Amino acid sequence: MKKNNLIFCVAIVCTLMCSCGDKQQFTINGSFDDTELNGKTLYMHDQYNDPDTPLDSAVVTDGKFTFKGTVDEPWLAMLRTAEEFVIELIVEPGTITVSDDSIGGTPMNDKLMAAYTGLEIDEIEGQMEEYILLYYSAPDAKSRAEAEQVLDSLDSIRVGRTLEACWNLYHENRDNMLGLWAMRTIVQDGEFTYNQFDSIVKEASPLVAGNKNVQQKLEQLRNIEATSVGKHYVDIQGVDGKLSDLVDGRVALVDFYASWCGPCRAEIKDNLVPLWKKYQKKGLVVVGLNVWERGDAAARKAAHEKVMADLGITYPQLVDSTRTATNTYGVNGIPQIMLIGPDGTILARDLRGPAIEEAVVKALDR
Repeated sequence: MKKNNLIFCVAIVCTLMCSCGDKQQFTINGSFDDTELNGKTLYMHDQYNDPDTPLDSAVVTDGKFTFKGTVDEPWLAMLRTAEEFVIELIVEPGTITVSDDSIGGTPMNDKLMAAYTGLEIDEIEGQMEEYILLYYSAPDAKSRAEAEQVLDSLDSIRVGRTLEACWNLYHENRDNMLGLWAMRTIVQDGEFTYNQFDSIVKEASPLVAGNKNVQQKLEQLRNIEATSVGKHYVDIQGVDGKLSDLVDGRVALVDFYASWCGPCRAEIKDNLVPLWKKYQKKGLVVVGLNVWERGDAAARKAAHEKVMADLGITYPQLVDSTRTATNTYGVNGIPQIMLIGPDGTILARDLRGPAIEEAVVKALDR
């Protein structure tokens, strides 16, 4: 089943039927060739209002399943088993058909499938999967960097096509569900300053402006602005101490990372551990800020201790299990490597690869 394709297409296109307030019948008929789903229960969730609570369920029998109900206006449904996400679709009046690689049967779902097909990104996604494998199997830092560079280039093409489609959808549908879903994808893939996005939100309809994802993006950009280059760093209270206790008066590299994050581990092994050994006596401190570890407290502690042992980390550590640190700095992707000067000024953010040492040398020579 082409699950990624279906997830992606719903994230970028849907449309809104006019509703009259009277509930109408809908039917979802599914037919999958994926035999792994046979005998499993699919649960239907409302992605907007209560994504954690199942609204209905159906058992997949001989690759087929059916949901029936009433709807007064379109909404996004997620179908999932107990183990994994399966598919998203738009619930609207009529008979909706779902197969391994398509959604259709009603105006909304026909349109989202047609629009997704027009993007022609299957080949790009296939190439990205190949280079992701190359990245994780790379024998050295140079090979990893080359694979990452190609990945970034391919992702830039994917994002460019997606954003162009979503902006067109948004401008044509500012006041309805289509505009909201277009904006949600723009929020995910677009790059903005706080002022740019604030202007967009102020001009948006209440439906769009009041959406949780839109407001979260606005808050993230506000925090990025408050902790941008040239601003004084904001102190963080970790489980085992404060950031200020480790960085004040020193040139400091602060690395937001998690043990399960492949690129994080690569930066630690290829750059941060060697830089700590090379420049420690010249005044550099490296601080590992462990975030987003998975599991309960015991599992998180074990994962943190293991990654330190595996990668030979001996520089100071802070642990944040509350997301306070990443929220404070507007971090939504790791690794996030930041350089702070002796006076507390943030000298650089988003450092990767050779640029880390270049920034460190420049700061130490001041």
